[in-house]
Amino acid sequence: MSEKELTDLIERIKDRRLKLEMSYQDLSDATGISKSTLQRYETGYIKKVPINQIEILAKALHTTPSYLMGWEEVPSAHPFPTVLQPAKYRKYKVLGNIACGSPIDAVQEEGEYLETDLNVHADYVLKCQGDSMINARIFDGDYVFIREQAEVENGEIAAVWMDNTVTLKRFYRYDEYIELRAENPMFKPIIIHETDFDSIRIIGKAVACQFWVK
Repeated sequence: MSEKELTDLIERIKDRRLKLEMSYQDLSDATGISKSTLQRYETGYIKKVPINQIEILAKALHTTPSYLMGWEEVPSAHPFPTVLQPAKYRKYKVLGNIACGSPIDAVQEEGEYLETDLNVHADYVLKCQGDSMINARIFDGDYVFIREQAEVENGEIAAVWMDNTVTLKRFYRYDEYIELRAENPMFKPIIIHETDFDSIRIIGKAVACQFWVK
């Protein structure tokens, strides 16, 4: 990390914390990072912030790692209200896990429920695993509300069934191939060629997300 990147990171962490009216203790409670460490980050006493902590801080500050690093000029390249709406107060059953990384088996979670607002029109909830969607502000452990549908528009976030596994990605369909695109530059897109179109199917569209705070 360059000196400029570190300076941008510290300034943006502090700016977001103050805008959200969070104390050091509030941010510590939300991230599991000690209050004294957070203070040392902002004062420049500590000269290196671990990558995994940048992701945790971004989640707690309701933004993306790219914004905190100074790679984006606004808090998110995909502002949250246009991607997934915050969920509130209606009870939904959590059906299983969905991969935000490599595809994983969807696992049934017995007896787990989540509450959301009545204006979220979803059929079930899936719990996210992995880091591939963090720039869409979907983090490991978050809950995503899925509306059952067999098609989505290009660029929408879909739950996709692939050979008995489920993954969450931005969906793009072209004449000769389908692209499942991550929202993290560390992950390569998944490409399905025309001859293999029958091996995948869209099981739903992501319509809301509820944050999980560690």
